[in-house]
Amino acid sequence: MEAARPRGRRRRARRGTVERPLNARLVRVAFLVVAPALLALLFSVSLTGTLRRPALEPLFDAEAAATLATQLSTEYPSRVPGTAEAVGSAHWYGETISAFGFTTEEDVWHEDVPDLGDVELRNLVTVVPGRSEVSIVLVAHRDNAGTEEPLGDNASGTAALIELARGFAPQGATAAPLPQRTLVLVSTDAGAYGGAGAVRFAKTSPYTDAALAVIVLDGLGGRGRPRIAVAGLEKHSPSPRLVSTARARIREEVGISPALPSVPTQLVDLGIPYAAGEQGPFLARGVAAITLTTEEAGDPDIPAGDPDAPLAVRRLGQLGRATEALVGSIDASVGAAFRTPDRLFLDDRVASGWAVRLMLVVAVAPFALGVLDLLARSRRRRLALAPAVRSLRARLLFWLYAGLLIWIGSLTGAFPTGAPLPLPPYASFLTDRPAVGLALFGIALALGWLVGRRRLVPTAGTTPQERLAGYAVALGWLGIVAVVIAVLRPYALVFVLPSLYAWLWLPLRTRPWTRAALYVAGLMGPVVGLLVLADELDLGPHHATLYVAGLVTVGYIPLFSVLLALAWAAAAAQLAALAFGRYAPYAAGAEPPPRGVIRASVARIGRRTRRARVYDSAR
Repeated sequence: MEAARPRGRRRRARRGTVERPLNARLVRVAFLVVAPALLALLFSVSLTGTLRRPALEPLFDAEAAATLATQLSTEYPSRVPGTAEAVGSAHWYGETISAFGFTTEEDVWHEDVPDLGDVELRNLVTVVPGRSEVSIVLVAHRDNAGTEEPLGDNASGTAALIELARGFAPQGATAAPLPQRTLVLVSTDAGAYGGAGAVRFAKTSPYTDAALAVIVLDGLGGRGRPRIAVAGLEKHSPSPRLVSTARARIREEVGISPALPSVPTQLVDLGIPYAAGEQGPFLARGVAAITLTTEEAGDPDIPAGDPDAPLAVRRLGQLGRATEALVGSIDASVGAAFRTPDRLFLDDRVASGWAVRLMLVVAVAPFALGVLDLLARSRRRRLALAPAVRSLRARLLFWLYAGLLIWIGSLTGAFPTGAPLPLPPYASFLTDRPAVGLALFGIALALGWLVGRRRLVPTAGTTPQERLAGYAVALGWLGIVAVVIAVLRPYALVFVLPSLYAWLWLPLRTRPWTRAALYVAGLMGPVVGLLVLADELDLGPHHATLYVAGLVTVGYIPLFSVLLALAWAAAAAQLAALAFGRYAPYAAGAEPPPRGVIRASVARIGRRTRRARVYDSAR
């Protein structure tokens, strides 16, 4: 006699039914393909080599550099690009460095700088000839964001650039030392506003193509821990040997190793891609470049000299000597080549970028197989997919409308416009937000949502088949977006992968709280990425969101990346409606669907136009 089934235990649905449509076993087995990629990533981690320290000790004079920095800040306290004081500071720099017997060339041009408009900019280039035409480039921006914004000031970097030049000047009857490589000193403009001067030099100067390495000096007189910025563009990172040598030279002078960006920060910067420092334009052209700077917050374990001094003289001297020793190490190296493929820096080790990208791309495969199987089962069950596709289309149109509103907001001044440069975190649209413009943007967005949701509001209970069709279409669209990202922007998968494997299990979960938890977990990719960027720029999450919108309106984030993000958002919106029980097929699944507000309005206008033409012809 058959035993009775215990009460309270639900019978598990058979695999392939509407209640259990996903082949979870196929997804789990498909994860086996991730193992070789993971092994390749682990085996790609390697130690970095370090160039030897030069035999001669550095001559960098901290007090002389501090005097120069104080003089620049005193005579020209507000060096905002395009102002009279910015022009005066350029003349001051040229006269100061020319006193050592060097010739300085001035490059003047106009640039539409975000937050400033069309301004006149100046780069000053000083060349110290060497035995080889191969060059080592030293860069420091001369401008600042005004006396009320200390973050953009770089008087210490400019002073260090001049003091480093003094070491290659003739000393009385003694001839000037002749380096092995040509040394190029560049005082750039608009470094406090996205690095327009560095972009100009990287694109137009012949010294860029001949450069072995580029060292950017930014805020060397800060009181925080020394730091090396390595973020690049277009899948480029600085050479591990260059970074390792810079860390060794700084450690010898300061006593501690400089900080590197965390792994999440590096992944976010590569995924956008985003590089705030002036090393970014050089890395984009395949030239090894790093930025030497200091962290904003002071480290209590590091003595920083007199706390009442305008800058940390001791720290300026330490980093100045470390930079001079780094230049000497590069100059004395024989046959050195600093290649720039993308990498992840892990303290004294690096992971190969191709292995990281392979891991991210392969991680899409199990999701793709699971979704393909889900779509195939939906087709075999003859589910009505067309209404679900129309629901997704309506949500996609809404997000495209939101993108259009952001673009319109840039025309009205709510968001910045100008050259495609990384915006400073103190940009005026963040600190002095136009409340009226943002309010109008919010109202227009809400009106668009109200119009678009009329055909998406559930008027009656949806059937399991309709919900499954909604899941299949949304997950299929999410898979298409993921594959396109994997082909074109592999690092951007760090924002998408959590959504793939959290939302894939939504069709199997019946409890509302479980679906809600899975849905929130799927949002962790963009949310964590936004928080990492906010921490990197010292912004709040709200300001970081506006900051990303500003990167879009100035064109720093490409249009195609924006479209991919909006396509992902459309799938996220449909899955949110399903997860929280607010989904309905478009127009309740009517075939063909009745015209919506926009189509009906267009048809009405067309009919009136035709009637007017008939009436005019009759007269």
